Amino acid sequence: MYSPESIQKLVKSKLRGYKFFIVSNREPYIHMHTPEGIKCKTPTGGLTAALDPLMQACKGTWIAGGSGDADRENVDEHDKTLVPPDDPKYVLRRVWMSKDEVDKYYFGFSNQVLWPLCHNVFHKPTFDKSFWDGYKHSNKLFARAVLDEVKGEKAFVWFHDYHLALTPRMVRSKAKGQIVSAHFWHIPWPSWDVFMTCPWAKEILEGLLANDLIGFHLKRYCINFMASVERALGASVDYKSFAIQYGGRTILVRPFPISIDFDAIEKSAKKPIIKRKIKEIRSPHYIPYEFIGVGVDRLDYTKGIIERFHAIDRFLEKYPKYQNNFVYIEAGAPSRRKVPAYMKLGEDITKLVEGINWKYQRGYWKPIIYIEGKLEYNKLLALYRTADVCIVSPLQDGMNLVAKEFVAANVDRNGVLILSQFAGATEELKDAVVVNPYDVEGFADAIKNALEMRGEEKRKRMERLRGVVRENNVYKWLGDFVSEAAKLI
Repeated sequence: MYSPESIQKLVKSKLRGYKFFIVSNREPYIHMHTPEGIKCKTPTGGLTAALDPLMQACKGTWIAGGSGDADRENVDEHDKTLVPPDDPKYVLRRVWMSKDEVDKYYFGFSNQVLWPLCHNVFHKPTFDKSFWDGYKHSNKLFARAVLDEVKGEKAFVWFHDYHLALTPRMVRSKAKGQIVSAHFWHIPWPSWDVFMTCPWAKEILEGLLANDLIGFHLKRYCINFMASVERALGASVDYKSFAIQYGGRTILVRPFPISIDFDAIEKSAKKPIIKRKIKEIRSPHYIPYEFIGVGVDRLDYTKGIIERFHAIDRFLEKYPKYQNNFVYIEAGAPSRRKVPAYMKLGEDITKLVEGINWKYQRGYWKPIIYIEGKLEYNKLLALYRTADVCIVSPLQDGMNLVAKEFVAANVDRNGVLILSQFAGATEELKDAVVVNPYDVEGFADAIKNALEMRGEEKRKRMERLRGVVRENNVYKWLGDFVSEAAKLI
């Protein structure tokens, strides 16, 4: 089984002689102004948490968009800074974009075109030419930074996510040294006919095909991508070997399901402070009810939060014995507030919660506690440990790490995971209670069945889930990807 130590050895042995680069929209460290002065913070998110230890091990360079309000004050004349600040191990090279550039590239094309297009959840993409122009422009900014850093030497460049689909081709077309490039696409890839509705589909595909290796979470996303390439570009595709022939080159396509650091979460969940937090949560002053459900999401229309609340409404209506006896806590972190669809979603969720709570509220009790923001980490772990059910019900999700985090933190083996059939994690987490988030009746019944599941079955299911997540941890994801990429060197 992979570990941080084995990943360090793997990188040093497999990528010897090659400069190592990671390129992503989000940076691993952000400098921010605070009342106490400038502070360096680490953003939340699986990408940066997974890749930071890898970069510390191989002492490479991470190229990312500068996003902190004190970032410019903490770089040298080459836009670089050493990180982590307290024990420098690698270089962070920042790419600068104006607010207008970010609006078009990030809030525009990335999240109003590619995000809804790839998630395919009945939200129409906004095919705005100015978004596309801005996306191309910002991808060029990243490409210039990569080329400036590579400087004609041998390099392994690992691109990340849908923000940078064009950058690999821009780099390959001008690179003078020997470059091996790989790309991991962190969201789903839709069927070819859906993707081809994008007016700039061919340019996006050609941008990605400049890589030597392209990774997705699931095999079906790989197949969808290869079908898109075959239909749009007439490329030669081998579905057995998962390889594409295009432009005189061979491009490998592979599934790499991303995961979490199981051991780190399990260790944190076992700390004495978590037991104290559990007592606080279950106290008469907070949640003095028998059953607790929990959900943790970004406020995004792909997460199925509206559909989940409708299912809870129907559950309480259909099984009234749970009224005044069940509380569902939802922590929804605001996201992409400049995008109109996200602003409306926040308003719709608040209105729906108020309506459901008004419908059922009795004295102190109300069925849904909605927290607009992130939970303090120890409280989150305590909820994961004490919750009877954790509901993860996206309408479409490339993977979903909340499901895996709940499993890792549920060290008492007393919780049940309710998981959407449309989450990529469902392929691995077969002992979850699987639901169709669009089926209100079936969803309501699943909540009831999960709460009434016998203790022995709960423990057996959770033990099997924990075994899967423990074995297929984030270091396995890293190791498998690096090992596959190293074959190309």
